[in-house]
Amino acid sequence: MGQIKVFLDSDVVVSALLSQTGASYEILKNKEIRKITSETIKVEVGEVAKRLNISLSNKRIFGKMEVINLKLNKARLVKNYLPYVLDEEDSHVVAGATKANSRFLLTHNIKHYHIEKIKRDLEIITMKPGTFLQYLRSS
Repeated sequence: MGQIKVFLDSDVVVSALLSQTGASYEILKNKEIRKITSETIKVEVGEVAKRLNISLSNKRIFGKMEVINLKLNKARLVKNYLPYVLDEEDSHVVAGATKANSRFLLTHNIKHYHIEKIKRDLEIITMKPGTFLQYLRSS
């Protein structure tokens, strides 16, 4: 079996920066998982790291994942992906998972997404990192 492709929300990356014992960190270091995020999320992580005074080494964190460029303006993002989120500011996350052709979208903010609609329409399973690790162990 090849690598499992997952798209990471910014909160998963920040969580991995904050703790080397949590599920998010386990996902980042797992070589069987193809980790993908977007330039937008990379910027978000940088802003949060600066605000929380967290040391951020792009090579250390983003060197372990593929970073894609969405190439969509905000109007297009909102138009195409608003039905999948509660807040239009999260539409870029669903767009990234879609563009990456990812099977999974990992986030700690499950309540921000219409997970059943995403699964039905886009065939992407949205879950928390810990749940994803349980899924991997049971497969």
